[in-house]
Amino acid sequence: MPLCVNCNTAGDPNAGRTQCDACQGTVHLKCIGISESEIKMTRSKSRSIKIVCNQCNNNMLVFKDLKTLISSLRSEMSSAIDNLKADIQTQLDDIKVKLSQAPQQQQAVPTLEEVAQEILERQRRSKNLIIFNLPEEPDTNTRQGSKDKDTLVLNNVFNITNPTNTFTDLNIVRLGRVNESRIRPIKVSFKDESDVLSIIRGAKNLIHDSQFKNIRISFDRTPRQQEVYKQLKAQLNDRLAKGESNLRIRYFNGTPKIVSLN
Repeated sequence: MPLCVNCNTAGDPNAGRTQCDACQGTVHLKCIGISESEIKMTRSKSRSIKIVCNQCNNNMLVFKDLKTLISSLRSEMSSAIDNLKADIQTQLDDIKVKLSQAPQQQQAVPTLEEVAQEILERQRRSKNLIIFNLPEEPDTNTRQGSKDKDTLVLNNVFNITNPTNTFTDLNIVRLGRVNESRIRPIKVSFKDESDVLSIIRGAKNLIHDSQFKNIRISFDRTPRQQEVYKQLKAQLNDRLAKGESNLRIRYFNGTPKIVSLN
């Protein structure tokens, strides 16, 4: 006599019993609280109604909960994937906008010929200085007269920047057309690059001179060097505006870099 899968006993051999529609095990009718006539009536109306033992019923409930959990996880995962796709698309769109707004010269890679030309141009300018804000007093009689006046004033400037040095054979020229609304810068060419570096180092002495404190002295930069310096200057101003302090631009082997003075 097979055991009832609910009570795990053989029970009364004359007692009503049926089969679990899930596991096919024997089940006492009294264990599931239903009569044989009720089973016949139920099954005569619909074969879709199943009679199951307690264990299979519990398993079905667990399975139902598991299906609900899987469905919920699937929904959450689908939502997370959609959000991730949207975030990636947003970042891609942002990158495309930034690339489209980038200056053309930053995207272009210089050719070997352009690099060689840049090197030669830097060497040609390495013995030059550009002097800004030096008062311009044009001589109405001769161009040489104006140049002589500039030479005289420049010698006074260099006596302040480098009091122990004497610079001779200077080639001086004002850059640009005469304009009464602005002072033209002066390009000064020296015999040796070391003279240029010496004056650049001593330019800080002009700050303490009442007559020449507004004069600014700069290297004769190529257009590419000017662009690099302009970008570096913008970075410096941005960092200073955000609260950093004691930052300056210093040159290392001819290359400008932002350094901390701390």
